[in-house]
Amino acid sequence: MKFNHISGSIAFLLATPLVTSLSVGIAPSSAATIAGSAAAAVTIDNFSHTPNDTGTVTNTYTQTIANTGSVISQAKAEAVFISNCHELLAANLSQSEVIGSGNNYSGLAESQAAVIGDFSIKAEETFSFTVQTILHLLTSVSNPQSEQASAKGSISFALIDTVSNILLESFQFAIGLHSFKAPELSLSYNLAGNFNPTQINFAFLEQGNTTSLSLYTSGVYSRTFDSTTNLRLVEVKNNMAVAQAQPVPQAEPVPEPTTILGTAMFFGFLTKRRKLKNQLCKVKSKV
Repeated sequence: MKFNHISGSIAFLLATPLVTSLSVGIAPSSAATIAGSAAAAVTIDNFSHTPNDTGTVTNTYTQTIANTGSVISQAKAEAVFISNCHELLAANLSQSEVIGSGNNYSGLAESQAAVIGDFSIKAEETFSFTVQTILHLLTSVSNPQSEQASAKGSISFALIDTVSNILLESFQFAIGLHSFKAPELSLSYNLAGNFNPTQINFAFLEQGNTTSLSLYTSGVYSRTFDSTTNLRLVEVKNNMAVAQAQPVPQAEPVPEPTTILGTAMFFGFLTKRRKLKNQLCKVKSKV
């Protein structure tokens, strides 16, 4: 795991529009089993307040076992939170994929990316932002009777009172796809009362032994606070991909990736840093 304060490296997410990043799928293959899980992008903008402090977290993990086959596991996670006098934007992506061939292998890939922002909200002020999210899963097996592939993805938001360490509100989107003999899929979302979705699109496609599952959401979060509140916004995504083939013993359920939302009281370790606003505003725009 790494914790990074924003340093100005932002091009990786801003170079490609959100919709076009859907193309990160994996081409079907007749000679390999594929499990791919990609939360292509989350974009949070139109903030009503400028954060006092920002941070990002990324985490990846891969594992492979190949006896009479071959397997490749790869994971990627990136995140930025731009907060200066010229721009205010949070965005991140994570991607996990496993590709295997043969009859005795297993592979696992997990990725995690998060953005954190601390805000000071005065009494009777309304804190708000807009958000776009996309989750895309793909599995493809060459022999459904002996091979299996699974992919899962989730995106979670949490708002925390940093003085009392109380979780004020949270909402989440999650999808799952499992291919073994017959494809199985899952979809869930838990929306906060102050999150107003403007669009929720769900798509499932099955072609031969290849299946894909996508979930796109957009919306506006808005909440008026009765009293002065030190507020922390945490957005975190997790992705997991698993592929395996017999005669590997039936794998026990792989535990969900350890989410940031379940540790250190939602980044309680994020210490207050000196405010950067005045320094950043002195930097001449390079746009």
